[in-house]
Amino acid sequence: MTRRVRRYRGLVAAAVGLVAAGVATGTRTLMLAGVVPLAFVVQGALSSLDPLDGRVRAEREVRPEGPLPGQPVAVRLRVENVGESAIPDLRVVDGVPEELAVRDGDARGGAALRRGETLTVEYTLTADRGSYAFGPVDLRAESVGGTVVAEGSVEAEGAEGFDCRVEVDDVPLRRRATAFAGSRATDTGGAGVEFHATRDYRPGDPAGRIDWRRYAKTGALSTVEYREQRAARVAVVIDARDPAHVAAGEALPTGATLSAYAATLAVGVLRDDGHHVGVGALGTRDPITGRRPAWVPSDADGFPAHAAAVCNAAATGPDDAVPATEALADGRGGGDVDRLLGGLDPSAQVILCTPAVDDAVPDVVESARTGGHEVTVLAPDVTGTSVGGRVVALERSLRLDRLRRLGAAVVDWDREEELPTALARTLRAGTGGRR
Repeated sequence: MTRRVRRYRGLVAAAVGLVAAGVATGTRTLMLAGVVPLAFVVQGALSSLDPLDGRVRAEREVRPEGPLPGQPVAVRLRVENVGESAIPDLRVVDGVPEELAVRDGDARGGAALRRGETLTVEYTLTADRGSYAFGPVDLRAESVGGTVVAEGSVEAEGAEGFDCRVEVDDVPLRRRATAFAGSRATDTGGAGVEFHATRDYRPGDPAGRIDWRRYAKTGALSTVEYREQRAARVAVVIDARDPAHVAAGEALPTGATLSAYAATLAVGVLRDDGHHVGVGALGTRDPITGRRPAWVPSDADGFPAHAAAVCNAAATGPDDAVPATEALADGRGGGDVDRLLGGLDPSAQVILCTPAVDDAVPDVVESARTGGHEVTVLAPDVTGTSVGGRVVALERSLRLDRLRRLGAAVVDWDREEELPTALARTLRAGTGGRR
């Protein structure tokens, strides 16, 4: 529905007041001064502005349509004058979801639109976990003199909202012909792709691995061995303790949410490469089994759904979350870290996903290193730009340096970056070259 508002009622009172004062006092100046607001009254009375109903068409585009937590979401709103006459001054405000904040650009704009012309508004949101719906586009038009205002709204065509999820299956996996071949090189020979050595032929060796070139030269049969590829055992651990549930600003993803996203990406990449991957979360219980800490072994039935439930619980911080002090190793096997690390295979590598905003994180890494586990830390940056945020950022930087001195490989993840490809490359390099 369109609402029309006339602004010149106050000018009528001003004109009447000045003229009345001039007549009462016999002052011509006051009487003439009343002519000025009277002119605006006359202009306002003669001005007209057609209602906005049916005159404006809006279309909204969102990219990407299914963002992941922390990912920028570009929104483009096009507003077209489809009426028969010009709109002298049109102001538009897009219906941004209340839970999200505009990080770049502006969700409002204005212009004079002739028939068929279009106004484009562009802005960027930061995705957080959840489902979001856009509201209608608010419209406000004014006549040339600004004395007549028409207000209304229109539903935008195109994107009505988007979903931002933390799901293991959200990360696309490339299918390979051989399942669970792995990509961790060893010092032993066998089937593989990289040359390792040759040995004397043994009955039953595949014909394809016989060194026929050497046989042609010497007449001796020999078998080629390649560097054997074995799947690594990897534990992906999410920091879901209380300190991780912090964000750089209002409506921005928390460190726990971004850590859960990093975990889903790591799980997808490593399972795609054939590794044995388990998923756990510090500071929260398993939403399916009730286990503390949450843990899904690589051979668990229904692994994708179970792992997704743990990632979601870590991202949201359930009401029955374990207090941060109880989630740490206490040296007597009573903490989450001791329980989780104690159940891992001695050869397992640990990928810790944490914003690294408190001094307990180095203790977790040190416990893992003491247990003989190689550690990679995926650390989303959730520090702000305020004075306090810069102080936290400095402390975090020193903390990451300490993690490196403990022997951990650290991926310092700036939330402004789109890192799936770079992160995948880092994970493959880290797990493929370790022994």
